[in-house]
Amino acid sequence: MADKTPPGKDYVALARDLAPGFTARAAAHDEHGSFPHENLADLVRTGYTAMTVPTAFGGGGASLWELVQAQSTLAEACASTAFAVNMHVHGLAMIANLEGETAERACRAVATEGAVIAGGFSEPGVGGNWWHPTTEARPVEGGYVLNGHKGFFTGFPGATHLFLSAAVTDDRGLPQPVAFLVPKPDRGVRVTSEWNAAGMRATGSHSLALEELFVAEEHLIGATGALPLLFMTGVHWAWCSFASVFVGIARGALKHVVDTQRKRTLKVIGKPNAHLPGIQFRVAEMKTKLKAAEAHLWAAVHADHDSPATQADPLDHYIEMSLAKMSITRLCQEVVTIAMQTQGGSALLTNDPLQRAYRDVVTGLLVPPVADVTLEWAGKQALGVPVFAEPRWGG
Repeated sequence: MADKTPPGKDYVALARDLAPGFTARAAAHDEHGSFPHENLADLVRTGYTAMTVPTAFGGGGASLWELVQAQSTLAEACASTAFAVNMHVHGLAMIANLEGETAERACRAVATEGAVIAGGFSEPGVGGNWWHPTTEARPVEGGYVLNGHKGFFTGFPGATHLFLSAAVTDDRGLPQPVAFLVPKPDRGVRVTSEWNAAGMRATGSHSLALEELFVAEEHLIGATGALPLLFMTGVHWAWCSFASVFVGIARGALKHVVDTQRKRTLKVIGKPNAHLPGIQFRVAEMKTKLKAAEAHLWAAVHADHDSPATQADPLDHYIEMSLAKMSITRLCQEVVTIAMQTQGGSALLTNDPLQRAYRDVVTGLLVPPVADVTLEWAGKQALGVPVFAEPRWGG
């Protein structure tokens, strides 16, 4: 059972309290590629996972700014844990904004029963266009039967509920995207490949096959065809919280370099490396890039996400948030790269956390939508060229 989360709980302080334990376990989980079940249990026990549940349903009702600060704090300690639980907290925030019994039931399950959500929207051949799922949802009596494949199903080992996308064929023979929130089933879901990657090794981002998975009607999230709008209007919860994980990685890398270079001494000068101009310049450059990333994140978080303009043009909102995520994650990758160069060869050793940060931070550049799609859409939007014109370079 999760501790009931009182309104006004300081989730940043909570993340700070949990961080030492997560730090102590991070290297071992990274080495073995094991899912951090004990970290997730701590997050559930303390009510962290109920952060984005509205207070009316027993949760913390945390703001987006509280979420990103807490997540970046967790990421400094264990990026894999922060990345995995991000699928839960931001997905829950998007679900909570929908009206209906399924959304309320999910929120109450998280707040009172310790439920944990993992999201499955990535699919082979989709390329990050999550509103065009290839998983088939076939209507049957009482619900749907799902067949398809999911990749990068982050957090799957620790999930109690699965947030799934699929497509229903309408009367015109056209696919309509739908979403479901399903209690983790005993059958119908098969792990086809366990996560074994260079970075974010402890996230449990397995590949799955959905095979004749029956989903009851009551687990449908939103209306048929409404999935793209759900993404676009709620994307700030996703992209800002994703970006905050990589800000935390970069911040931790800067702190590590500053700490070690203050202590490391070159015999030839008889002083700590911190007195070398080259070290000073690199640290200053790291700090400048980190400040730029933090400023862009602050601006993205505090944009008017609920304005009439956003509601009237949700695609523009989606593109703006995607640009922010791309810019922030690029800057964070640059910070960690400079950190490696500053630290020198010792940063490659497995007992130095920088090599883990270097492998983890690259993930931020790969989270869809990827840079070329983001830039294409943003450029077309700014120039008045139809974003979804076909052929791609026409319109």
